[in-house]
Amino acid sequence: MTPPGTFQPAERTILSPCKINLFLDVIGRRPDGYHEVVTVIEPLALCDRLVFRTTREKIEVAADDPEVPDGEENIVCRAARLLRESAGTYGGVSIRIEKNVPSAAGLGGGSADAAAALRTLNDLWDLGLSLPDLTALAGKLGSDVPFFLQPRTSLWRGRGEKGEPLPEAPPFFAVVINPAFPLSTRRAYSELAVSGPARLPHPNLAGVTDALKRSDLAALGKALYNRFQETLAPRYPRIQELLDFFREREALGALLSGSGPTVIGLAAEKERAEQLAADARAAFPETYRIVVAANLPSPPPTGDKF
Repeated sequence: MTPPGTFQPAERTILSPCKINLFLDVIGRRPDGYHEVVTVIEPLALCDRLVFRTTREKIEVAADDPEVPDGEENIVCRAARLLRESAGTYGGVSIRIEKNVPSAAGLGGGSADAAAALRTLNDLWDLGLSLPDLTALAGKLGSDVPFFLQPRTSLWRGRGEKGEPLPEAPPFFAVVINPAFPLSTRRAYSELAVSGPARLPHPNLAGVTDALKRSDLAALGKALYNRFQETLAPRYPRIQELLDFFREREALGALLSGSGPTVIGLAAEKERAEQLAADARAAFPETYRIVVAANLPSPPPTGDKF
């Protein structure tokens, strides 16, 4: 930890990948008010870009997207302050967020950026915290944040903070379509109206995990499942329209990502994904965000567990 009198400024640029949920079920309501979930999460190479510049004391966060708040309201700022307070340090930082991942879209962009801040500042501030230390802090920021500390194909339970690695997903390309309206996680959960003790997860969980074990992309596409999709697609016509678009064109799989409203279509080859994206650009308004992104290979093991 660097003493105040020996401050040396440093700069680092980080790419922060988003995620999709290959499986997501909300199986009950917990006594603490959170929902009990079971989900299989996969990192996707659609990334925000974060530029860190260390300062003596002040923490400043600004984004280039007007829909993303600056300063104290930004989860990245909260992550930096939480890390600094927990470590008892006095470092400062200026963070610029260049957004590529749509906000309030079910892709975990804010959570990913918060995790990137924890990892990067742990290094820049020379704190020496372990992965379990950072995971404990990440869980205080949001249910998805721990996943992004070591993003890889993995199964998460509880309120989303208990993770275990799964066999790496086979390579694929995702056509990501965001239908140009925000849908907050809070609102999506309120639409589910889940109550009572936890039940067993949807049987498609076994199909997803078995497909991963066999590295069978076709089987994985057929087993995709999202509990939110059952509730939100009938209520939001644009979500249903996107699901129908992918099914009519026989994508390997089509799924609402997270709590929506982004919809994902899977393809085995980049050329096929690019054609689906071109068809989508012709079919939907210009305001829709349409990109093609590959899934990411798992990072090498660090020796620490989730």
